[in-house]
Amino acid sequence: MKGRAMDYSSGWIMALRRIGQRMGILRPMQRLYRRVFRIDYEQAFDSALKNRVQAGDTVWDVGANIGHYAPQFADWTGPDGNVIAIEPSPSSLPELRAAVAGLANVTIKEVALSDENGTTEFFLSTEGASANEGLSKVGSDTGMVGHTVTVMRGEQLAVTHSPHVIKIDVEGFEFEVIEGLGTSLDDPRLHTIAVEVHFQTLARRGQAGAPARLVEMLDAAGFDVRWTDPSHLVATR
Repeated sequence: MKGRAMDYSSGWIMALRRIGQRMGILRPMQRLYRRVFRIDYEQAFDSALKNRVQAGDTVWDVGANIGHYAPQFADWTGPDGNVIAIEPSPSSLPELRAAVAGLANVTIKEVALSDENGTTEFFLSTEGASANEGLSKVGSDTGMVGHTVTVMRGEQLAVTHSPHVIKIDVEGFEFEVIEGLGTSLDDPRLHTIAVEVHFQTLARRGQAGAPARLVEMLDAAGFDVRWTDPSHLVATR
């Protein structure tokens, strides 16, 4: 993990997160930190992504949601590139389809990437907001409705759509997505993995150590990992 200014998965920062969460002041702490260090949430992450996507690349938009990134990826990769927009939520799919309508280089996959193949319960808020917590009991609280969705390993998808860039935003299932890449994680064509890390959701799932394990896995695969802000990392090689 060469040259990173700050490792937000390190032990002492994770301890600060736990203290802030127990005291109910984690979010105010995060807002203060961003103001003090002039961190514009997601702007640095977006800029890092734009700098890495090249014309002709195949980009996986894992957790495409309603299509914030997919149209941008389609523009950045150009007509010779491909964007695989991966989104299982039935509430998000109509807006995603509308966002990429007419973009010939975008393909929507109505699946969730994970570390296994099969089906699982994807929990959806009755208010319409998705909660990609179907691989555990986290999303089974009152006000959540379960939907059965297909899950697959990224290693399987890579057989037909080998990625150059992968953007991941899956609400606390980042580690499973990375694990599911299997041998495709070592493919030299894959030069960038950009991840939004959902620390609190991971902690609720009993996986508070997952961010550090994720960084270790990317390090071991030969990526240089850096955090663009306290919630996003970009791994490059």
